Amino acid sequence: MGKLAIVSGLTAVVVVAGVSVAGGQNASARLAVPGGEIVYDVTGPAAAPAIVMLHGAFMDRRSWDREVAALAKTYRIVRLDLRPFGQSTAPEKPYSVPEDVLRLLDHLKIDRAHLMGHSFGGGVALDFALLHPDRVAGLVLVSAGPGGFQQPDEERKAAMAIFAAIKEGDDAIVKTWIAHPMWVVSREREDLRKEIDETTRRNLAPFRMAAPPFAPLMPPAIGRLSEVKAPTLAIVGDRDTPGNRQASDILGKQIAGAKFVVVPGADHGLPLGWSRELNAAVLDFIAATRR
Repeated sequence: MGKLAIVSGLTAVVVVAGVSVAGGQNASARLAVPGGEIVYDVTGPAAAPAIVMLHGAFMDRRSWDREVAALAKTYRIVRLDLRPFGQSTAPEKPYSVPEDVLRLLDHLKIDRAHLMGHSFGGGVALDFALLHPDRVAGLVLVSAGPGGFQQPDEERKAAMAIFAAIKEGDDAIVKTWIAHPMWVVSREREDLRKEIDETTRRNLAPFRMAAPPFAPLMPPAIGRLSEVKAPTLAIVGDRDTPGNRQASDILGKQIAGAKFVVVPGADHGLPLGWSRELNAAVLDFIAATRR
């Protein structure tokens, strides 16, 4: 999308601060990686199977608060701010997002994990599964699409309008972002509109980056879905944009054995406004993969 082209269809550890999420108290930490640092937190039983949560573009790990509250009772939840979002640093040159995820898993001594990605984060999870299939216990792809998927013209134009608003200032960026068709339901709900507004304001700097800081997987995932061996859940709202629904449908049809779920009434903000439906689908899916 626009300059970053990432909207569907980002050795030493120092404890920074305690942060409160809906699921309880946990500490955020920094992990040094080539060219910067990533900020992450871990919640839930240390010996439980791990779920790594990867947020969407221009969002951060706090977008998973509702999922942490429900899933950390049973699973070890790892969530990170993908660079350049959230509290993680902005890279000076393109980098591999999946390799940041791999470094964090290695640091935490997690051999295999379920990867749960929303939007851009779902694309990261999918790329990771293609690069490191032995490290993936399962994939949950939320309102996501494969790398290389081309959005319809109308949706690309709506994305470009956001970047065109940069010269008008922060308020214009936020206003145009929330006006994107993917938030068609969320922006009419006061609580969600406020949350998207606040999240976007925490992540305004990446809108101004001159070029995408991500080294794309080549060849892209869209032509390699038959290579995905991990159990996969693709889930999307029926009020998301046509392009995003099409991208999720491709995942459901072309990944062998994938489960495809459509949530009635939901738009692109599934983790925010439809967490009950999302959490139920995830719990059922992961339980089935462990039988």
